[in-house]
Amino acid sequence: MSKQMPELKLNLKDPYISFLSKKILFLDIETSLVDARVFRTGLQQINANQLNSRTKVLTVAGGTLHDLLQEGEAGMWSCSNHRSSTFKKDPLDDTEILADVWEELDKAEVVVAHNASFDQGWLFGRFLELGWKLPSKFFLFCTYKNLTPFNLTSKKLDELSKSLIGQRKMETNLDLWMRCSEGDESAFEQMEQYNLGDVYNTLFKVWKRTAYYNPHKAIDFSNPQSDRPQCKVDGSELEWYGEYLNKRNGLFYTLYRNPKADILYVDRYNVNSSKADSGYVRPHIAY
Repeated sequence: MSKQMPELKLNLKDPYISFLSKKILFLDIETSLVDARVFRTGLQQINANQLNSRTKVLTVAGGTLHDLLQEGEAGMWSCSNHRSSTFKKDPLDDTEILADVWEELDKAEVVVAHNASFDQGWLFGRFLELGWKLPSKFFLFCTYKNLTPFNLTSKKLDELSKSLIGQRKMETNLDLWMRCSEGDESAFEQMEQYNLGDVYNTLFKVWKRTAYYNPHKAIDFSNPQSDRPQCKVDGSELEWYGEYLNKRNGLFYTLYRNPKADILYVDRYNVNSSKADSGYVRPHIAY
């Protein structure tokens, strides 16, 4: 078997995979600074009663897996406060872009983000403050948590982009956020481009690069209606590959191989079980 882990390539001609890929949303948000009243510079604890503003969402960028695979960067969408009808009155009024994002989340069955609880938490927190219902329930896939079994120098998205795909995030600094707080329209435009770059050139490409790792938590592309074992990660039908001896219990299990990715799966039930060869398989991995 080849040592090289393949890049994920989905068969979008498969009706099930095509349908599901349109329901998988890649998402990233940028939030505002919060003003605080302090006595001096230096490290200090800032209490809630010192805050002079609340966190708002500045920009949101995203795209479905189907559109990103088919159209590349052109398949993305974004929304920013500077195009809202209330921008001149209040540049941090995020109500209109949140309404757009709510619709996208409500349509999604899977949402992919890096450190995904951050993005979901802030969006849901704003929905709560606005008195809105939460969007329909979706599966939250975190590209950070997916790499839990691996020790890397850093799992920040910028570092993963450099180490895994050779891509650097757009450089920026605190001044950009400060200019947004002041209602600088050009700053919002720059922030939007920064946000878009975080989705396609980093999040999406890192996800493709790592999709076959830790498949226990993978987005499941296997069709539940199929009568043949399938790979969870890309939906490919598995072929018989022999038997595997589990040295812990001394029992034999059927092995299957994903011929496209050259990755092995093992039957959940030993060959003597009445449930053997009934399609219940799991990745044959060492961790």
